[in-house]
Amino acid sequence: MKQRFVRLGDELSDEIVIVVRGGTLADEAVLDDALAAFEVYGVYALSVFALVDTTMDELAQEPPLVRFECLTLMTAGTVRRAGFRLLPTGRRTLHHSIEFDDLPDGIARLRLCEHRTVVNPYYVP
Repeated sequence: MKQRFVRLGDELSDEIVIVVRGGTLADEAVLDDALAAFEVYGVYALSVFALVDTTMDELAQEPPLVRFECLTLMTAGTVRRAGFRLLPTGRRTLHHSIEFDDLPDGIARLRLCEHRTVVNPYYVP
């Protein structure tokens, strides 16, 4: 199993908006992504990007988000109040991971979180 790189001291305040994913929470890709993380790291996780020192426009134009027609947004506080771990992972400072222990429960709770879905004007098919 691969060890995840966690950036110490890079936690998000509750009001920070995060791009939970490209696509919607109803997409089957949510389940697939969590399973893929488990296979590599031994924990169910979803990659997210924080809007810190950047704009939604800037982030939406970059890979991997430019590949998605819509983007799902919520706040870091919403994620934590739902009982998820939100960790600063990876070498990219905007990257974080939502982690959870039970796959069906985690996906169900995530889909119930307050969120909004926006069209990505920079989508490139």
